[in-house]
Amino acid sequence: MTTLQLFSGYCIDTSALIDLWRRKYAPDVFPSLWKNLENLISQGRLITSHKVLEELKRYFDKNDELLEWAKKHKGMFENLDEKQLDSVRDIEKRFPGLVETGKEDEDADPFVIALAISKGWTVITSEQPANLNANPTARPKIPDVCEHYNLKCIYQFLEFFREQKWKF
Repeated sequence: MTTLQLFSGYCIDTSALIDLWRRKYAPDVFPSLWKNLENLISQGRLITSHKVLEELKRYFDKNDELLEWAKKHKGMFENLDEKQLDSVRDIEKRFPGLVETGKEDEDADPFVIALAISKGWTVITSEQPANLNANPTARPKIPDVCEHYNLKCIYQFLEFFREQKWKF
């Protein structure tokens, strides 16, 4: 008898990549962490929307080290499919404050969440929840949207590291 094992992974947001690289766990200080992340990428267990790469290109010049790293790992950036596009529309309808209105370029947040919905995977972000129950007029953040869709969302890197049983 063959048993089917569920393959689970993570969809990472732009803010998490930037915080990991620039603010908390720079690769020159934490090279083993970045090797572990690259292993997850090569296993297909750490992915994100192609919109995240577009955001990185908008935020940083072409010689930026994080952008260069991202380009070397293009396989982690998934293209949008019809199911995800339907999820993006639903997210934007239910949470109109998630993305800034009037921006010329699309924000990656709903696309990252839609990718996670399509796979049933965990979202990794640096955004803290806005706690919409206590403050219904607050601008929703990724963890708030994930909660609505019953998606696991990690917004503390230590939780992610512990889940992976990584030690540094």
